[in-house]
Amino acid sequence: MTGVDGANLGSQGDQLAQLRRLIGFLPAGIIETDACDRVQFVNDRICDMLACDRTDLAACRFQDLITSQSRDDYAAALAALREGHENVSLELGFRREDRTALHVSCAISAQRCANGALTGCAMVLIDISKRVNAERTARQNEARLRQILDNTVALIGIMEPDGTLIEANKPALTAGGIEREDVIGRKFWDCYWWSHDADARAKLQIAIAGAAAGELQRYDATVRMADDARVDIDFMLSPVIGDEGQVELLVPSGFEITDRKRHEEQLALVMREVNHRSKNLLAVVQSMLRQMRPVELRQFVRDFSDRLRALSACQDLLLTTADDCLPLVDIVRTQMLHFGELPKARLSLSGPDLRISPEIAQNLGMAFYELATNAAKYGALSDAKGQVQVFWTLDTPSEDDSERRFSLCWRETGGPVVSPPQQSGFGSIVLKEMLAMTLNAQIEMAFPPDGVIWTLTCPARAISEKCA
Repeated sequence: MTGVDGANLGSQGDQLAQLRRLIGFLPAGIIETDACDRVQFVNDRICDMLACDRTDLAACRFQDLITSQSRDDYAAALAALREGHENVSLELGFRREDRTALHVSCAISAQRCANGALTGCAMVLIDISKRVNAERTARQNEARLRQILDNTVALIGIMEPDGTLIEANKPALTAGGIEREDVIGRKFWDCYWWSHDADARAKLQIAIAGAAAGELQRYDATVRMADDARVDIDFMLSPVIGDEGQVELLVPSGFEITDRKRHEEQLALVMREVNHRSKNLLAVVQSMLRQMRPVELRQFVRDFSDRLRALSACQDLLLTTADDCLPLVDIVRTQMLHFGELPKARLSLSGPDLRISPEIAQNLGMAFYELATNAAKYGALSDAKGQVQVFWTLDTPSEDDSERRFSLCWRETGGPVVSPPQQSGFGSIVLKEMLAMTLNAQIEMAFPPDGVIWTLTCPARAISEKCA
């Protein structure tokens, strides 16, 4: 029997432990479970999210950590993984020791043995508590506001079950710029407020029939106001039930919801952006893990850690920029800071003031990091004399081509003699394939003896709509 080298095994175990510690830098919580749903590994982030120690989670069943309301969804997700699905996403709730709630977006990946049986799960958890709490707060505020406005609405009337209006309050008449005799005694759908839209009148007739049958009707509607203006209202038809259970009257009421609609639209926009950026960030991390060339574990940990820091630098820049887009010059400088402060004589940046969309900024930032890393190892930044020039242009449309073109060049000079690499790795994928696909770009990378030259050309609208 061949013996096992305990020292090497221990070293490998230490390196694996180091890799797991580095996972703690991720902005997401990581949990691994076994086939019995018992927690096998957590990173520091999940401990922060749950406000507990690792020892509190050791060997716990994951389903015991989540709220009872989330367990059915989690059980369904596990069933899908056992049936052959590789990835499942869902939202889960946790209850911390201090009784505060935690809400997460959870991506679960199956871990299988050679015969395909499920041996455990790897989970990536993103804290969405702010979003959930904001939505709950919005719902609570809306309910509270509606409760108040049930008694102090801007528009209110009284009508027969057949839809004949028999009373209208002064705010309703003033808002419409009409007199009482213009509407009293008429069918409600024939009154001024609804005269602008045949579809709105038809919907109102259906709602009145439902209310006359004893069912509360409520929906958002657009009504006509004074000077032919249009206003969105939260419209309600309330049946008034008599002692014998019959509908005696209908009470139409409504209040303006312009602010509520604007708030909902803004909240939806923010949530879509957060969701998009979170998914994009996780996709980049997963891509790095899948596509990095296999090397000795210590080297892999170091390379992966450096790339995570480069990715984190892009995210920090996004958070500290008031505009949605980032200055191209800041993207370059941020990635160059990993290699220390370079004098202007060694790093030259030139080009028009361009602002890059967030997703493209992240991809360009990774490209600049790979270029700078290669330059520091083998090229112009590996000695004290080499220089790097980064310049870009935005071409003016010609008569033959109305589309503007963006061109970017990274040029190294004055360093040691360079030659084409003998093998390609993740850096080549970033510099060539990823940007070519993302930007519909033409990429060229040359290795003349004097230094590397990397050029990118793409439609200007690909980097930012502001450049189109």
